[in-house]
Amino acid sequence: MVRGLSVLQTLGIFCVSFVIVTSTGSFSRVPFPKDQRTDIKFPPVIRKSDSGIPDGHLRPLGHQRRSEGRAKEYNQVLHPREFWEKHVSKKLPLVFRNAVTKSGAFQNWTDEYLTESYGDIDVLIEKKKEHRESAPIRIKLSTFLDSYHHEDWYVVTVLPDELRPDIQVPDCLLCGTFKKFVQECNLWISSGGTSSVLHYDADHNIHCLFDGRKDIILIHPKYQDYLDMVKKASYSGSSYSTMDMDMINMYKNPNIAKVPWTWATIRPGDCVYLPAGYLHQVRSYGRSLAATILFTTDGDFDDSDCDDATFNYTSLADIDVTWTYKKGDKTIDMGYMNIEIIRRNLLAFSQEEDRLLKERFIYYYYDMQDKEEENIPPAEQAWAKLDKAGKGFLTRNEIINMDKEILKDFARFVDPPHGPSGGETHDEL
Repeated sequence: MVRGLSVLQTLGIFCVSFVIVTSTGSFSRVPFPKDQRTDIKFPPVIRKSDSGIPDGHLRPLGHQRRSEGRAKEYNQVLHPREFWEKHVSKKLPLVFRNAVTKSGAFQNWTDEYLTESYGDIDVLIEKKKEHRESAPIRIKLSTFLDSYHHEDWYVVTVLPDELRPDIQVPDCLLCGTFKKFVQECNLWISSGGTSSVLHYDADHNIHCLFDGRKDIILIHPKYQDYLDMVKKASYSGSSYSTMDMDMINMYKNPNIAKVPWTWATIRPGDCVYLPAGYLHQVRSYGRSLAATILFTTDGDFDDSDCDDATFNYTSLADIDVTWTYKKGDKTIDMGYMNIEIIRRNLLAFSQEEDRLLKERFIYYYYDMQDKEEENIPPAEQAWAKLDKAGKGFLTRNEIINMDKEILKDFARFVDPPHGPSGGETHDEL
């Protein structure tokens, strides 16, 4: 059996499993490890077609035209002010090399360590070829680690609180608005071979890799009309393309050839900054461990605390995060709306007056809903989540200073939980 596997690998053929027929006619699955190579050629070499078939037809995204080049790279993490001025304010992606090499995750996260230290914690898993219509499944981390080299799945979950001390926060987030508005942190684990949809997120994010390799295609948001994007919900700020990223149909999507793109490759210790609204598609290779820090800026950058900031080693356990999960929580609250967008919308509803009336809130609440959506949460009950005193209005100052737990309660009501409850298991996959 081992000799057979070796021959297959030599030929470059990597099988997930094969079927043995026993003497009784029954079948059994014999799993093989996934391809762990990280020496993939990227960006791809584009070969012009002379057959009349459009270049890149039924090939992965990136084969339809040559790249415009690499994203900007830095060998040292920028100060938060410089990060804001050069990149975040302009929504320009970048790569920080060796930004999180002091992380416990970078130094210690073997499968054995994770199983022994955190194996009883729940995580969410998805199929390796991402499909936004499919629901995640909740299982124990140890169950995933025991079989992920053979199964067609990967972890994408809210980073459990218990693991946050092992994740280093890049210095560019350690003061000002960035540190104040960290929305959510996500954990990613796979055995490689994952492929995301082309999408953009409502929040800025920094994605840091601790093992493996990731290749990222980056597309400016002004080209999204060429990319079959799903209409986003009015409050979500994110969307994705319905195209198959592994097989782009150039007859159905000829405008892909008009879309310029840049790229980034990250390796262990590196981080990539992906601006809010910036389209990206990610492929991973080898055993892959990563964490994402989602943050917002509220449209500006307040650096009033930066002069006194210290830039010593800081872990995610040392900063405030809006949406979190800890062992024992009934749901894993992943992908909820940004509560600062809620605050911003409430202020916009008031139309520069000194207060937001309940009647005006109800009008805008229903006006913003998808007209085809069924079971829209009642506006009266949504308002009650905000107006705890039942006054029938909120002043602008009350909105500006509203406790984030009130806004989170509102978000949970209007946007039902995204994470499966504890009773769901791998059997549903």
